[in-house]
Amino acid sequence: MTGTRTGARARWGAIQGKGLEAGTQALLVLLLPRILGPADFGRLAVSLAVVALGTAALSLGAPSAFSRFVPAESPRRRAGLARAMTVRLIPVRAVQVAAAAAVAIVLMLAAPRRFPAPDALLVVLALALELAAILGVQAALGLGRTRLWSFRLAVRNATLLVAVPLLFHLAGPPGVLHGLVLASLAAFAAAGWPGLRLMRGADLDVPIPDGAFRYGVVAGTAGLLLQLTYRAPVIATTLLTGSAIETGHAALAGGIALAILLAVRELFAVSLPELVETWGRDREQAEGQLRAAGWRLAPPFVLAALGGMLVLERGLVLIAGPAFAPAVDALVPILVLLPLLPLPAIGWQGAALRLRPGLGLRISAVGAIVCLAAAALLVPRWGAPGASTALALAVTVTAAHTAWELPGSVPPRLLLVSALGALGALALAWWLGLVP
Repeated sequence: MTGTRTGARARWGAIQGKGLEAGTQALLVLLLPRILGPADFGRLAVSLAVVALGTAALSLGAPSAFSRFVPAESPRRRAGLARAMTVRLIPVRAVQVAAAAAVAIVLMLAAPRRFPAPDALLVVLALALELAAILGVQAALGLGRTRLWSFRLAVRNATLLVAVPLLFHLAGPPGVLHGLVLASLAAFAAAGWPGLRLMRGADLDVPIPDGAFRYGVVAGTAGLLLQLTYRAPVIATTLLTGSAIETGHAALAGGIALAILLAVRELFAVSLPELVETWGRDREQAEGQLRAAGWRLAPPFVLAALGGMLVLERGLVLIAGPAFAPAVDALVPILVLLPLLPLPAIGWQGAALRLRPGLGLRISAVGAIVCLAAAALLVPRWGAPGASTALALAVTVTAAHTAWELPGSVPPRLLLVSALGALGALALAWWLGLVP
């Protein structure tokens, strides 16, 4: 009964945190484009993409290791295991940040116009703060204090909403990335530092399980490929088109897709400790919970795709401003992929339960390969709409691959219903004249 209550509290904490994250992420996408305009909004999005990819690459799955192995330890030894794992990671993170700073210096010296010194150094500072925050919140996640994990990005987003417009008004474009650093600092202070304090006084002699970090590396590579899939469109647009306006349009479209995906994925992530306990008692029950989650998510995602198509043209201009009116073409593929978007997240959860991170790696690798190949072909020709189409193709292939790899978690009927929802959204877009 205690485990049930703990799991219920974890889910409620996740819902609160992810609800705030989704809300603040929506406000970022809705308010900042109008305030900053396409060029500076695209610049902020590219910087956020670099920080996110750098964080995923350097933390490389440590949160997955904490959420999978700390709950499996006896309750009295969990804080000790979390502390031992954290102490092992701290010097590694320090070396990684130093290496990132060295790379930034090389880029500044080699191409000072493309990589201005203030921008590069601010991005490295934001990266260091994000890594420090993750050291704390991943321990909190493993120890069942899911609110700290869930609220970290909500705090960062809320700070971005206040700091970026204020500093942009006071200092112009240079103030944008100062706002990013302040947001990362706020996330560390509100979530990372309290997470580190949870391990204060814990026993350092708890041995780290064999294979814990190896599991994390594989799972982390999958997470990095996931970030690459969803961040690649905006990076590809800025590299392959050289247009700040097209980059801003791609940032808006990709930001919407990423916000929704991360909210769904994090909701699954914070429920993993409870699912691990259930898996140990009854694997079929745990598998059934994953399937039920997929069926609960299918109707609202299909309705969101259809409703979004109906209001897209007027709603985009009303919310983001007339400067983003041409971004309609880039948003259509994002709405089409919505019904399929939760399926890969279910697959990653199923792979974690089975202690088979290679499954999650294959699922993420398929998406990354499809997205990068499609972006290379489509972005030079179509710009931001090509980037969004590449992402939609990647999500479609990844969802199908997930159902093939894990039919127990993503049954064929769920894939069929989701695919029909995506096709319905595409048909509605064609009927409304949104598809050329």
